[in-house]
Amino acid sequence: MFDVMDWSRATSDEIDRGFDHFGGLHSASAAELCALIQAADVAQSWMTDGARSLTDWVSVRLRVRDDTARQLVSVARRLSDLPVLNKRFASGDLSLDQVDAISRMATADTEAGLIEEALGLSNTALDRAARRANPPSASDEREAHRVRALWIQRTLDGASGRLTAHLPNTELEIVETAITQRADKIGPDPGTGLFDPYTQRMADGLVEVCATTGDQTSTPPQISAYVDLDVLLAEDDGPGAHELGSGALIPNETARRLSCDCVVETVVTDGSIVVGVGRNSRTIPGWLRRLVHHRDGGQCQFHGCGNTNWLQVHHIVHWSQGGATDLDNLILLCGFHHRFVHEHGWNITTNPDGTFQFRKPDWTLHPRPKPGLHPRLKQLVGADRPT
Repeated sequence: MFDVMDWSRATSDEIDRGFDHFGGLHSASAAELCALIQAADVAQSWMTDGARSLTDWVSVRLRVRDDTARQLVSVARRLSDLPVLNKRFASGDLSLDQVDAISRMATADTEAGLIEEALGLSNTALDRAARRANPPSASDEREAHRVRALWIQRTLDGASGRLTAHLPNTELEIVETAITQRADKIGPDPGTGLFDPYTQRMADGLVEVCATTGDQTSTPPQISAYVDLDVLLAEDDGPGAHELGSGALIPNETARRLSCDCVVETVVTDGSIVVGVGRNSRTIPGWLRRLVHHRDGGQCQFHGCGNTNWLQVHHIVHWSQGGATDLDNLILLCGFHHRFVHEHGWNITTNPDGTFQFRKPDWTLHPRPKPGLHPRLKQLVGADRPT
């Protein structure tokens, strides 16, 4: 039946039987692969191919990811002491993931009973039971701490880069919680009304956690920028003439955003001549930051944004264009909307009563003014009735 089956024309019953059949074959094939891995491990035959480890060798031979090869090698090694589980696996009764979890809990005396219990559990429940059966020891915790690491790799042009971290579970939980809490509070794109993919919001959350202190009474982290005076004073975005301490180049508008609310050690040059160093007077002191925070109610002022933590202070008219570092020229924004105002060409204007208005790049108001009632609706509610 299955040799020439056209699944696009299969009935629901045929599809169900196909899953049972090929699912069993998939499990039986994985069991045979584990048996082959056991044999290669005993014979040490993988060393003749120059591999650093059995896992690397399996990854290359099967053309699978490292984590898949690692799972196969781990299961194969545990199965050598679990004959009942090995037999059920080879018969196609249990999947690789089920065998992985059971083999982390079972012994030769308990495997039969555990197999029957596992058949009624979801993979999530089974994985949790396996973790609880093998809690980490103090030495495991020390080893996890010992191998902690963070790698930062920039692209060749310096325009972006990659972060890779290896952290103990407790520290990873702290970092993950902080980033996801920020990512969950990032709103939709004001221009489209759509949310960015969650991975992008996680990246924004990481930057916001690092870029601000969360304490409006203290200053954010310090960075260094080497700025071309003529370009900074230009009104347009300008080319990437500004250089961070790492050597990465940034465009003009990004330099303005960074210098809004960071302790920026700025080296201003006019050609090859240094014309100014420091410029710390351009940044916002703690007492002024507290006044802005109090006036704006400790909340991002972008319409519809409810962020109350990890806020940044934005110069409405940037200091490089003559804007003063005083209360009337400052506004609280979250990191997401601070970037949006600078890099997406939005504008902020101040009303006579001191309130703020946001304007899109085409200078239309956001949100749009509420339209008047339709004439028929006005008539329905009696708005046109004479008094």
